[in-house]
Amino acid sequence: MKKYIAFTLVITVTFMLISGFSTEEMGLTVNNGNDEVKKVTGKELFINNCSACHGIDRQGNPPTFPSLVSISDRMGKDQVDGLLKSGRNLMPSFSHLSDAERNAIAGYLFGEKTESEVVTDITPVENGKNLFIANCSRCHRLTSGDPQPPDQRDYGMTPAILGGISKKHDPETFKNILNAGPCYMPSFVSLSEDDKEDIYSFLKTLENEYADEKSMTGRGCRMRCGR
Repeated sequence: MKKYIAFTLVITVTFMLISGFSTEEMGLTVNNGNDEVKKVTGKELFINNCSACHGIDRQGNPPTFPSLVSISDRMGKDQVDGLLKSGRNLMPSFSHLSDAERNAIAGYLFGEKTESEVVTDITPVENGKNLFIANCSRCHRLTSGDPQPPDQRDYGMTPAILGGISKKHDPETFKNILNAGPCYMPSFVSLSEDDKEDIYSFLKTLENEYADEKSMTGRGCRMRCGR
């Protein structure tokens, strides 16, 4: 039985290689002569770290999240790499990534087939911050001192300040709110359970900065929506 399984695996891998699948796409390790290391492509790194805001297709959501499709017409690759390290405006810094990872992302955006042997796992808090920027920051502030987001409207209730939301809601209640999309808030049911938990984890780190109790009551929302 073990010989049959091994034979089947060899045939399957051989077929995938003949069909044009790379070892990276198959999730295989590559031997560098000393240790086996898993390589990750620039595209995979982009999806893991950048697509929450700029989209898997790199189209973005201008003007808040610019398209990266033709970024080579606007910036040099070194500038992109520097921006990944420093961050700017709403874009967080990705200085926690290795130089090789940032170079691989920049290369991918310039149409190169790049890869890195170093794979830095993004923490739940870092992922939650990126997801907040991509999905929530157009309406919600993190603290009372933040400027008004571009999509805030006077619908009878100012969108809640989300920093420190753990003082008002537990994780399950928060996820239910994201799923339901109460009042004029859209539903975010399409986000994975892990992503919703990561957003909560990020907001929880700001719990000592929460300063606007009234924005969490929803009284204006009930008046407008009959709740």
